Amino acid sequence: MTTQPSTQADLAKASPVFDGRALRDAFGSFATGVTIVTTSGPGGVDIGLTANSFSSVSLDPPMVLWSLARTSLNMDAFRDSGHFAVHILSADQETLSTRFASKGIDRFEGLTLDRGPGNIPMLQDCMARFTCKLAYQYEGGDHVIFVGEIVDFGHSARKPLVFHGGRYGMLLPKQILASVNSPDEFSNLSSDDLLYQVSNAYFRTRQTVVEKLESHRWTAEEYAVLSIIGREDGLCVPQIVARSEQVRGKGISASIVQKLIVRGLLHEADAGDGHVTVRLTPEGRLAVLELIAIRKSSEADVQGSLDPSEVQLLKHLLARLEQSANAVAPT
Repeated sequence: MTTQPSTQADLAKASPVFDGRALRDAFGSFATGVTIVTTSGPGGVDIGLTANSFSSVSLDPPMVLWSLARTSLNMDAFRDSGHFAVHILSADQETLSTRFASKGIDRFEGLTLDRGPGNIPMLQDCMARFTCKLAYQYEGGDHVIFVGEIVDFGHSARKPLVFHGGRYGMLLPKQILASVNSPDEFSNLSSDDLLYQVSNAYFRTRQTVVEKLESHRWTAEEYAVLSIIGREDGLCVPQIVARSEQVRGKGISASIVQKLIVRGLLHEADAGDGHVTVRLTPEGRLAVLELIAIRKSSEADVQGSLDPSEVQLLKHLLARLEQSANAVAPT
């Protein structure tokens, strides 16, 4: 009969020796959500740190766990406190995650907080938040595992912040990815391939715009129609569909045009040759201005730390790339 090591010393003797870097990389291949765990320390000091070791344990009773390195300066605070809170971060909270992973700063400075049992600090606007009563502590190698019983929780429909391979990312529905690239089309490309990098940059940039549009209650199809007519007023519906296929790689339903007419953003006009064209109303022109502002705001978000000269160089190189692609395209 096989017996299990019963002490830390026995466990150390029984454990095989692995390359630490390789093992860390292997663990990093598992994509996880990102959490911030908070509690109240000695003298009521607010304690908080970034952790991706969170896991659900049980629905009945409702329990979760997370782990903390034994070397953490916050170990005693979490061991001695009777409560803690786990915050699952949304895709737009990467900066907050970085703040709570940084040393030598006041991680709570300027934040608006709620307060939980034991006066523990509670962050706002997260994807989900669990208020927990400390139930168990387990020794887990170089970490201590904390198990908490959930006493309160809340969640939203935000997209989660994801950590994978040492980098932050965001979870994207598979069908959205398929709308840009078919699974087979780029499955044999590596991250060093130009086609992969260009298509990936396009997709992520476009997705940023789509998400901001949705936050303003616009759909991508409505954006496409109004943008097309905003550039070239007086098109008939088949022409709008054709322009969409040229710009977006796919057409749009004529019903979208009719919905915008009903909303008072477009109106039909007789072109005088038996054709009916679609034009912007005054309200539609204001809507186009709003869409332009949303697009520019999204572009500014995507550009991030790029300085103006890098942005201009990027545009120049992309234009050159397009010219080269047109030159070799079959006629």
